[in-house]
Amino acid sequence: MKKRLKFKLLAIALIFSLATIGIGCDRAFQKSFKLASSAKQEPWPVQVGLRVNILRDNIPIVNRVVIVPDEATFLAAIAKWNLKGHWPILIDDDKYTPMFLQRFQPAEIVRLPRIKQQLPKGQKLQQLMLNASAAAWNATDSQSLKAKWIELGWEPPGVVITSENDSARMAAVALAAARGQPLVFLESNFGKPNDSLNSKQWENLQTAVKTAVESTGYFYSQLGDAIDTLTIVRQLAVKYQSPEKPDEQLAVTDGLGRHPNGTRWAAIGWIYGSEARSLYQAMSAIFLDTQTAMLYDSYPKQGAWKEYEMNAAASKLKTLGFDVKVVEKPEASLETWRKLASTAWAFDLVLMNSKGYPKSFQVGNGDASVEDLPKLKFPAVVHAIHSWSAAAPDDKNTVAGRWLENGAYAYVGSVNEPLLSAFIPPKLMVDRLLRSAPFLIATRQLESRPWKITTIGDPLMSIGKPKARIPPTEKSQI
Repeated sequence: MKKRLKFKLLAIALIFSLATIGIGCDRAFQKSFKLASSAKQEPWPVQVGLRVNILRDNIPIVNRVVIVPDEATFLAAIAKWNLKGHWPILIDDDKYTPMFLQRFQPAEIVRLPRIKQQLPKGQKLQQLMLNASAAAWNATDSQSLKAKWIELGWEPPGVVITSENDSARMAAVALAAARGQPLVFLESNFGKPNDSLNSKQWENLQTAVKTAVESTGYFYSQLGDAIDTLTIVRQLAVKYQSPEKPDEQLAVTDGLGRHPNGTRWAAIGWIYGSEARSLYQAMSAIFLDTQTAMLYDSYPKQGAWKEYEMNAAASKLKTLGFDVKVVEKPEASLETWRKLASTAWAFDLVLMNSKGYPKSFQVGNGDASVEDLPKLKFPAVVHAIHSWSAAAPDDKNTVAGRWLENGAYAYVGSVNEPLLSAFIPPKLMVDRLLRSAPFLIATRQLESRPWKITTIGDPLMSIGKPKARIPPTEKSQI
């Protein structure tokens, strides 16, 4: 039975009263955030996931959702996170906020009124964002944050890169705070989400990203050291011109985080878009668990296609406690898809095998269009083995664009014709997830040269066990 939601409209003073939650945290909080020495023998994707699990196990989720009207109020609200508890904070809108609430089912909803202070610009805004992300670790600024991490034995698994002028900037604050990552700023123009960078633009982006990471002072050059992920939270081109084949388009999220010889030093995730949607994507990645899955397999059970069948993956997901629905041939058909998509999907995870183009995809015996994609009842993670689906992800009339518009908070798909082998077979992907590898890392070919699969979302988001919550009424213990 769904919990009855309790709505409260609080005065501005509540924003400041929430600060009392953190009183005494430094004295009472003695847990270590250091990765066990035995875990350091694991492959680097597993190490990354285990580091995220340390946060899951040590920082409780408070069973409330705070809804704010704007970015300034968001910064005031997130500054009240601390080591005794985090809770989702959303910028109110008519679409994504109800979806998140319906899935999270909080015991308490707090709606904060708009604060009077205006957001500053330039260096002052950057400092405000940095201080807000530091507050989640009981620190006051970037310098004291580093000292706090050393005290706790915490080593950041990645870096969050944003722009002070980008609409997604508050999502960057949330991901830096929740995942214990340095927040850095990248202000140049690197295209819009549907664009492709030419060779010079691509070279400039690579240099700028590397410089931003180096500015944190953490080791990053090898997989398995401190920085193994980058979260780009800002407008950016999805493709770039291949240096070897100028007429070929590659995925920016696969080309970044590499040395000049092509070897990888980080895995990339990317969030962009409006204030409300980008923050919804970040909060979904941080706070939602995954319990239900739709596995739609339109491939034949022969040749190379059989390696991408879904039954083995479904069996493994069930060991994690998933409720799984599998659709495969001969059931998989255009008629079946349209029947399934006629109602809003309540699946946390969607894995689909298909063929097609930016605006169409084969579902067994025919091509479905973007208009055939389902509405989503809940936020969802989508993995699409399908050519061209993410060629223009900011266009809602393309496959990736419509999934994102409908509420997908993570999406894996191709920016061009990738060949089947560019994708990880579902059974191998789930094996990686079972070992604690984050989703966007588990779905990527990790040893290949830069290629065409883009990864949209938080690269530290994991698929697995539900996250424990504490009641919001126990404020004295938070």
